[in-house]
Amino acid sequence: MNKKNCNQQFVMVGSPDKEDTRPFVWKCLDEIGNRVEKLREDAAKLETEREVLLSMLQGIQDKTSHNMPEVEVEKEDIEAMAERLVCRCLTVEIGVITPRSEEQEAALNKVNKLLHEIEHQFTINIEKSLPRAISYLNACLTEPMEGHIDHRFQGMVIECTIDDQKKIKRRLQSLVEMYNNTEESNG
Repeated sequence: MNKKNCNQQFVMVGSPDKEDTRPFVWKCLDEIGNRVEKLREDAAKLETEREVLLSMLQGIQDKTSHNMPEVEVEKEDIEAMAERLVCRCLTVEIGVITPRSEEQEAALNKVNKLLHEIEHQFTINIEKSLPRAISYLNACLTEPMEGHIDHRFQGMVIECTIDDQKKIKRRLQSLVEMYNNTEESNG
């Protein structure tokens, strides 16, 4: 790629008053590197949004299957709509591959297993599950919320990659927020 082609394909970002004496190809590579990182961040946000939507739909499905006082016809319509939205959401595939060592992969698997267990427990007993989820979330925060910190969980999270730590934290935040709001509206 020559200088002319690179210049046509990329809009250089930066302050025009700053003199950059590096060769143009390095400037292009820096710009591409910045755009790749932005792309990864945006894809990670979309991945998180998809998980939040699926989690919300799961919560709605759980509520309708357990104790919805609505008319049976309306309940069926709600279940059908929720299922249709779950299927539509599952047609969206977004992937950001995070390189991991064997130890990091093992730690992530342990954390995911615990998170799946607690998500399942929320469908059974919110009162017992919420404090546990908060203790997991506190393990991921620099400034913990009220409640204790699960140090065993914290050790597993620390063994994960930084990207995985951020995802775990976001997943727990949305879980706690969703069920905290549910508990407040019920109680």
